[in-house]
Amino acid sequence: MREFGPVVPMKLPIVGRTYLAVTHDACSALLKDHENFARDPGNAGSRTQERVLKYLPRTIGLLALNMLGHDDPEHRRLRSLVDHAFQRRTIQSIRPMISAIADRLLDGLEGKHQADLMEDFCRDLPLSVICAMLGLPEKDHDRFKSWLGGLKDTANIGAVIRAIPGVIRVVRYLRRTSRPGGGVLADGLIAALRDAESDGQTLSEDELVSMIFLLFGAGQETTTHLIAGGLFALLSHEDQLRRLKADPNLMPMCVEECLRYVSPVQMTKPRFAVQDIFWQESRYRRGDMFASFLAAANCDPLKFEDAHRFDISRHPNAHLSFGTGVHFCLGFQLARAEAAIAIERIISRFPDIRLDGTEHLHWRKRLGIRTLEKLPVRLMD
Repeated sequence: MREFGPVVPMKLPIVGRTYLAVTHDACSALLKDHENFARDPGNAGSRTQERVLKYLPRTIGLLALNMLGHDDPEHRRLRSLVDHAFQRRTIQSIRPMISAIADRLLDGLEGKHQADLMEDFCRDLPLSVICAMLGLPEKDHDRFKSWLGGLKDTANIGAVIRAIPGVIRVVRYLRRTSRPGGGVLADGLIAALRDAESDGQTLSEDELVSMIFLLFGAGQETTTHLIAGGLFALLSHEDQLRRLKADPNLMPMCVEECLRYVSPVQMTKPRFAVQDIFWQESRYRRGDMFASFLAAANCDPLKFEDAHRFDISRHPNAHLSFGTGVHFCLGFQLARAEAAIAIERIISRFPDIRLDGTEHLHWRKRLGIRTLEKLPVRLMD
């Protein structure tokens, strides 16, 4: 694809014709250029999203209110309020909580010879962490897992439609519990978001519910696939796993390499040309849709030496897995901490862990996300 040029025209399922930026430079330029490209298609002359939202149930449509779909100044307003809420608790302060959850999950694997880490660990860790951070009562954590279970296959229209009732239940639950006295913990993110104020601005109830849903989805799913994909990469490269065991100080660089090599988020959400432009050696029309193909950017040989090699000591490592520009991932520090703790706890508790046959490994066919169906391992002989 890179040999074709920095931007490749594609026809993607559901979304249609899209121009994919496939080099590191082009992806970075697209994500930083807010004069020529917009996240909200309405700012590029399209009313398609507006018309679609009119036909969706209100509880589904309000999810589009989150900051990912907005441009400045609205994006800046929402991002500022969320930043204020996040600053109440540092990542360092919640590391013990993440470690405790990881150990509790791994306690359930003690004495077992085999396990599916995707089911038994990789999904449950980020799910439990984000529920705890949001301040949801512990008794409700499993309800979220069942309500949103149908969203594992977003490339399947039928699966998405079947998941709508669960999403509606989540939205109604969040609307009820996020109100004062609704049951969320006082030191959680939901309470912090509800009380957040920036320049006299606060979140409306609809914006609050939409933001909680965004934080839950982003905080749970993408980190799941980072942990699972990172463990798969390490277990598939025994030399790198041995290096990490011999020198635990390599863990921060290991996590960065997992982010680059796995690229759990394969591409960004679309952006739209706000005017006719000449960009990256070609001409485009107002309303044309673009996306940054992060998986391609992260293995661009012009940016990374021996780009297809998994090297946990790679430095520098200017991957784009968290994006760049004003939409840079809000939870980047949390994802790094969870991945580091997950990997450290597993290899400490089960030093002889290894893959249990690659013939059982299958990648889900999902647009934009790299995800294993299962991660079968042998914990001990």
